[in-house]
Amino acid sequence: MEISEKRLIIAIGIVFLLGVFFSIANGYYTQQTGNPFPLIAYAIAFISLAVGSALVLLFQSRINRMQLETVLKILPSDERKIMEILVERSEIEQKHLVVLSGLSKVKVSRVLTKLEQRGIIEKKASGYTNLVLLRL
Repeated sequence: MEISEKRLIIAIGIVFLLGVFFSIANGYYTQQTGNPFPLIAYAIAFISLAVGSALVLLFQSRINRMQLETVLKILPSDERKIMEILVERSEIEQKHLVVLSGLSKVKVSRVLTKLEQRGIIEKKASGYTNLVLLRL
């Protein structure tokens, strides 16, 4: 799973704000009690952040898979066959795609052209065949 640059910047910003919050809380706590902020509070915050991040990644992966399954259902059968193979492998030579899909070379070529026009895949020349890359 790839994390977008925008989400990464937002996550870094949130972690920064959490650090600022703890600095302010530490200053306030120290001023009121004369003792530094307990180390256990930092440990709990770090563990909570780690668990929260893991849960977000887990559910984001699951949501992406559910969305992909929904999209695959509405595709024509030939496109669905090719997309299912590409989802499993993410990249494959076009000649292997012909064999695995059971479709003719011409049909695979036409389907790949449609998918490439939509920006779903990318074809790169690789000898006498093309390397097909899933861009999702």
